[in-house]
Amino acid sequence: MRRILFVFFLALAACAAPRYDIDYDYDTAQNWAALKTYDWQPPTGDAVKDELLVKRIRSTVDAGLQKRGFTQSPTPDFLIAMQLSGKKAYGGSTAVGVSVGIPVGRAGRVSVGGGKSKPTEVTEGQIVLDFLDAKSKSLLWRATAAGSAKPASSPQEQQERFDQIIGDMLSGFPPKK
Repeated sequence: MRRILFVFFLALAACAAPRYDIDYDYDTAQNWAALKTYDWQPPTGDAVKDELLVKRIRSTVDAGLQKRGFTQSPTPDFLIAMQLSGKKAYGGSTAVGVSVGIPVGRAGRVSVGGGKSKPTEVTEGQIVLDFLDAKSKSLLWRATAAGSAKPASSPQEQQERFDQIIGDMLSGFPPKK
């Protein structure tokens, strides 16, 4: 019985893991080898409200770009614009119930029970990174990550999750022609 419960909780934990999707788009005519330096534009959307979140994302993007040989500069080749959005979504439910059977007579029994159901609340979020030409402000490359957020994460868990998501987003930059 303990083994069955252990396997059930492992399966539940695997199903409860937050998921996300990554999409890319880019200008196919861009000379990617000409880009060496970047800088940030002020955040927009929900990012304006959450300074700690912006710091986490920026530091992760900075580290990822530096690994690829890009440097931050006050006279950049491209600019990075960050947009964040989030919302609560409801889907499915979680239920708890108890039932007790009481034997009555030779072949009968009475069951008494009750249960309670609560809708499952999920936070869905989206991160959009736009890389813009510094002179013309035209869009060069865009990555979008959208998915469910893990509730009540510690700062360390949040950083680990952003490292994973931003790493996956930057895996498509610069694009290979």
